[in-house]
Amino acid sequence: MHPKILTETDQQRDGPVSGLPQPVLEEYAQALEIPIHAHTPRNRLSPPRRGGGLHLHIFALPARPRRFILQPVTPTLEMPAVLPWAVADGRRRALAPGTAFVQGRLTHDPQGRAIAGILGENIYLLFDLIGQPEPLVALVLRRTFDLCLPTLSEWLSLHTGRLPHQVRVTLSRLRHRTTLLTLDYGGPGTQGTDPFDPRYREVTPEDRAGPVQEKMVVIEENLKELSRQMAAHTRLLGSCHDRMRTLKEAAQSEEALLREIEGLFGIPEVRDVEVLGDRLSLVTDTVDTVVGGKRYHLGRFRLDIRFTGEVTIKNLTRPYGYYDHPHVWNARPCLGNIGHSVVKLVSEFQWVAAAQLLIEYLKTVNPKEWYTPIDHWEEAWA
Repeated sequence: MHPKILTETDQQRDGPVSGLPQPVLEEYAQALEIPIHAHTPRNRLSPPRRGGGLHLHIFALPARPRRFILQPVTPTLEMPAVLPWAVADGRRRALAPGTAFVQGRLTHDPQGRAIAGILGENIYLLFDLIGQPEPLVALVLRRTFDLCLPTLSEWLSLHTGRLPHQVRVTLSRLRHRTTLLTLDYGGPGTQGTDPFDPRYREVTPEDRAGPVQEKMVVIEENLKELSRQMAAHTRLLGSCHDRMRTLKEAAQSEEALLREIEGLFGIPEVRDVEVLGDRLSLVTDTVDTVVGGKRYHLGRFRLDIRFTGEVTIKNLTRPYGYYDHPHVWNARPCLGNIGHSVVKLVSEFQWVAAAQLLIEYLKTVNPKEWYTPIDHWEEAWA
């Protein structure tokens, strides 16, 4: 993915612009697998874009419909520093967001200064990024991305087809690299500040320890993720060995197999059953759930249970984008503690018990563990 960098006049004519750190835009675009378009309007007003990827509006506010106004009004304020660095002399004017982001969200730096606003897939930088010293432009842009993009993690998941936790891991890795680059640069507060200016204080050992602690957190998160993957693959390998033994023992058990299939039709929520070459496929009636005292219609589902124990769940009637269920992303369920039980039951050809466990899983929604809130599904009114 390559970013597209544009500048716009008041009449919205596009042309090239210099001063943006192209490698930073390319790195984030490639890591997130989505195009990034940069816009630098000369009149400080830029209309929100839809589609085509992320849109970065530099030193701009969202354009609003105007009538009988010859010159757009863009209120400004004094911003002596952005993030931990001092703003270059003559470049300390920043845009006052006012009510421009009442339908979006403002992002603040650790000192509480509003540095960016978010509207849909549009990020508006409220300060003069390109006017800063060249070594700082790339770092400031990275730090701003790192603060804004977690707000867009669900949007990124929907538009890239990646699991939410995969997006979070990618953003953590990008933040980790920003931390390393900040350390190489010299740490927060060590560049571009006036030691006699009372607005800035001397850098303390605690300030320098901050980025190192952030790096340690990222490494710990990556180790935990690798540990979970190793545990899952170990369980899967063990279940495959168990299944091989079961296959040898069940070679003559056609009667038991037929009884399991007949038992599946006896489950009230099951509408159809089909045995394919490598999996068992079930179609359910509409599944409801109760959350916070309210009942919701989740829809009808197709459950594909492979003989290896792998399960996919597809919402046939009421998916929300890539979400088939609050706990199912792109047909891949987060089975949590019941995953091992499902694998064991399938390896022993206990299909009725496995199907009942999975249907109960669909009917049980835990707000603490869902990928997306239940509000995206229709509430069942009495």
